[in-house]
Amino acid sequence: QGSMIHVFDQDFEQKVAEPFHEAYMAHTSTSPNYQILASLDLGRRQVALEGAELVQRQIENAMQLRDAIDNNPLLSRYVRCLRTSDLIPGEYRASHIDQPLRSHRMMDAWDVDEFVLDPSRITLSIGPTGFDGDEFKREQLMDRYGVQINKTSRNTVLFMTNIGTTRSSVAFLVEVLVTIASELDERISEMGLGERGRFEKKVRKLTGASAPLPNFSGFHPAFRDRSSPDATPEGDIRRAFYLSYDETNCEYLTGEQIDEKLDAGNDVVSATFVTPYPPGFPVLVPGQVVSPEILEYLLALDVKEIHGYHPVNGFRVFTPDALDRAANSRTHAD
Repeated sequence: QGSMIHVFDQDFEQKVAEPFHEAYMAHTSTSPNYQILASLDLGRRQVALEGAELVQRQIENAMQLRDAIDNNPLLSRYVRCLRTSDLIPGEYRASHIDQPLRSHRMMDAWDVDEFVLDPSRITLSIGPTGFDGDEFKREQLMDRYGVQINKTSRNTVLFMTNIGTTRSSVAFLVEVLVTIASELDERISEMGLGERGRFEKKVRKLTGASAPLPNFSGFHPAFRDRSSPDATPEGDIRRAFYLSYDETNCEYLTGEQIDEKLDAGNDVVSATFVTPYPPGFPVLVPGQVVSPEILEYLLALDVKEIHGYHPVNGFRVFTPDALDRAANSRTHAD
């Protein structure tokens, strides 16, 4: 692999040039691959000579895709392109323009808003189809039509355009979406009462509000940094992570068992990372206390994959004895 480092900072030469070059020399090769260097130079040449035109064409194709989806009566019953107002809270948009790309004041939004929507990316809401993001990505787009999707959520898929996106690829994607919507329309019309009820229940689940994301609960005292006279919320994840390598320090508890322990006033401490996919960020880390809000959130999730959670055994947590030993050893070390 090869890459370029672009520097555009007035303080670079005065403040960081020397340590930057030291870091650069520590990671670069003294015998580079000239094919990779040549490809980098060709990329630089393309950006310099035709970059603006290519990006403009890319954005035009992305906008055509949005228009084709939003203006299609059949598609609009099942999918829609999310706008700036759907993705960015109003307090971060001083311009108060719901869709800057549709407004003659677009540059105002780019000047004053804290966040703006990348025009080359289209987030498609698919809740009314009854498919979650992963099902829509794999079973419909990838397996049937070879359409590659970058990211998904429980009820959205993300289309990313690039300088290689053409009008024909946009037309093909729209045709694929229309075919899926037509088949779904036909399938719904043929559903019996029971199947129709299950479908509508799933749609309500996908289109309704998701479980509220809980706040970080805190680390167990056995893993907190107490070397400072001032109490801090930081924890020693490394110590908790390696403590879990010894199976005798851990046990599995189901959600119901954790709930009972919390009601009894006992601490339950995660021994591993617990990460729902999507979105793919940990809700629990080693050494973190499981709060009622976190447990409620995890049990309410409707995603198919949660790393760190065993469907039969439950959550991997530290035993009370392991926590006592860890707390005592920390006290002696301090």
